Amino acid sequence: WMFAKYDLKYLEDPKGAFGEAEVIKTMVRKGLKEEMPNAAKVLDQFSWTPDDMQAVMLEITNGAEPAEAAAAWVKDNADKVAKWTEGVEKVDGKEIELAYVEWDSEVASTHVIAEVLKNQGFDVTATPLDNAVMWKAVANGEADGMVAAWLPATHADLYAEYKDQVVDLGENLQGAKIGLVVPKYMDVKSIEDLKPAE
Repeated sequence: WMFAKYDLKYLEDPKGAFGEAEVIKTMVRKGLKEEMPNAAKVLDQFSWTPDDMQAVMLEITNGAEPAEAAAAWVKDNADKVAKWTEGVEKVDGKEIELAYVEWDSEVASTHVIAEVLKNQGFDVTATPLDNAVMWKAVANGEADGMVAAWLPATHADLYAEYKDQVVDLGENLQGAKIGLVVPKYMDVKSIEDLKPAE
């Protein structure tokens, strides 16, 4: 959310201390496509940008409830949402549970996709869990899916453990990044520039 509020930049990371840019992927339980094809299609077609995510995160940071911020974004971005729901039939109260980790990014994405599914007629429960529990819940079918899998690095160990027990629907966001950030006005380009003076 800070990127939406302030003029910031990532510092170069020549030694790769924070790894490369990541993607966030959508994972669902086995059987979801067969049992809830319309929900699976929405989750499969869900894709947005860091700017989209930042806008929702900022609203939540400014005091909006996550569901309220998500509903406002969905209303204001009908063209994008239409792509996610293209070819999807509405349902009547079918229950679906999404798991997420309580990072600002995943609070935003999960509540947005939950709002979209609600508008398609689903009865959606969004359940915050620890990272490891989130993956396990989708793998064993306690949760139907998540839009919160950071790869290839952040969730590498959990992906390795559960990849054969979940269905990977692909990327929902490109350009997720972890690193050191400073205001753009600062005359610093690299982490190396932060070394203390000799």
